[in-house]
Amino acid sequence: MLKTIIVALLLCLAEFLTIIIISPLGNPKLLLSFLPEDIREAGKDHPAPAAWKQAIAFLLLILMLAGFVYGIIYLGKDGIREGYGLWRLTGRFLLALYIIKIFDIVVQDQWLVMSTDFFKKIFPETKDCAGWNDRHFNDKNQIIRLIIFPFCALLTAWIFIKLN
Repeated sequence: MLKTIIVALLLCLAEFLTIIIISPLGNPKLLLSFLPEDIREAGKDHPAPAAWKQAIAFLLLILMLAGFVYGIIYLGKDGIREGYGLWRLTGRFLLALYIIKIFDIVVQDQWLVMSTDFFKKIFPETKDCAGWNDRHFNDKNQIIRLIIFPFCALLTAWIFIKLN
């Protein structure tokens, strides 16, 4: 269980650092798509950074996603090596996914987006938007993910069991 928690926390850290680094470099349309509707509307005309900056942001995003895939593969292969069956491997993936999701909700959505001025500095035209105070802007998407995670974890565990 400790390995699972460590891998999940490393993935959380990688995701957080990626967001911090790529936000000023990335395409505003992509960045704004994760924020409340009124903020998207206010920032829709925000100028895009230079193409080379967007390329760096894209590469960092690809690296983060590759790291996420690697983390899942590591947890799966290690679980198989440790003799985990379908249900124990499912539990391992579920624990990792829920740790990452809780981190996403608490640290990224509620703290970084709602409680700091980080994105307001990147998109100053949005500083007076009411969406910055809407702590429930992403509830529906988060609940959907929390509901489908057990099925994703079970499917991933099944794939690892079948591949070995």
